[in-house]
Amino acid sequence: MKVAMVIQNSLRSLGGGELVCISTCLALQNLGYHVKLVSDRFVPKEIEAAFGMGDVMRDCEHVMFPAIGRKLARISSIPGVFFARGSKRFLAKQRADIVFVTRDPRCPDILPNRPLFRFIYELDQLKDFWEYYHNPLRSVYRALYARDRPATTFLAVSSSLMGQLKREGHPNTELAYPSYGMGFRPGAKKNQVVQVTFLAPQKRIEDFIEIARRLPEYKFCLVGRDTERMNRIYRGYAKGIIDKIPDNVEYVEVRIRQAPQFLEESRIYLHTGKEPGMTIAVMEALSAGCVAVAPSEGGAGEVLQVAKTGFRYENIEDSVTFIKSEMKSNTEILPQTIPKLSPYEIADRSRIFSLEAFQNRINDLIMKENPTS
Repeated sequence: MKVAMVIQNSLRSLGGGELVCISTCLALQNLGYHVKLVSDRFVPKEIEAAFGMGDVMRDCEHVMFPAIGRKLARISSIPGVFFARGSKRFLAKQRADIVFVTRDPRCPDILPNRPLFRFIYELDQLKDFWEYYHNPLRSVYRALYARDRPATTFLAVSSSLMGQLKREGHPNTELAYPSYGMGFRPGAKKNQVVQVTFLAPQKRIEDFIEIARRLPEYKFCLVGRDTERMNRIYRGYAKGIIDKIPDNVEYVEVRIRQAPQFLEESRIYLHTGKEPGMTIAVMEALSAGCVAVAPSEGGAGEVLQVAKTGFRYENIEDSVTFIKSEMKSNTEILPQTIPKLSPYEIADRSRIFSLEAFQNRINDLIMKENPTS
């Protein structure tokens, strides 16, 4: 039997990166691979609650890095030299025919010396962890682990990231759009605006709040998760956002899979972050038939460009004007927008991000690198 190894350092937050992991596992299973999932957690019921894909995890073989010494290695970089070698050997012993990295392992874990596919969400991933150490220890790590290795295929999750990677000198880069997973379906639409997100600074939730404040006649729904944890990580950012919520904004702490009506019944999905990677939450919104609104800068705007739907705004004023016009059925559509589509037409265009499309892309990539697979 063919064996594939999928490395996902953390399965705790259960956001977009974790969905990439589970979607990759499913694609490989459907292609006939026995999947070994290297992760810190293995709780199928949590995957079921978050993504509706618990059976995918149940069909994987769980593998964990050896725990002995790894905590010590993260406290002190010197023993990390030895434990890095151990983790590298451990992964090599899994004897996988193919390796996918959906989230980079933590230091001092080292990837095995073999061809692999590595998803890239931002350029900071390219920095080796030992670059933050002082010499001469940095030189020791470089000598041991920075030698030439078999080619890694970088899987950029957006075309802008792909361009950046190639400009950085990584020609072996492929474009691989993530999948929205199980997706959603359009329901009877209400004149309300929604966003599903962690309350983190990079999501620019303050823009969502400001847009809602300028449109007091409409209901806005902010669906969050892990808010207490995010508040600790980002030093009070989440609490500051919640304290400023105007009367027309409803904040709900729930996983969207458990409350799909927030997507399926909302007319507009308003995304405010400008992260470079393709935003899975926006893909999910399209599958639910929402008219998506997102900044022109960033991966969310590229989602809309690829699906040929939605509205990309340059500033808050643009987004306010568009939302107001979209809510009024007889209002003339702005010149920059795609012709008005029904919720079912929007959902149909989102299929470019379906699990089937993702599996076909994974298969194409495997065959390109190893035609005998």
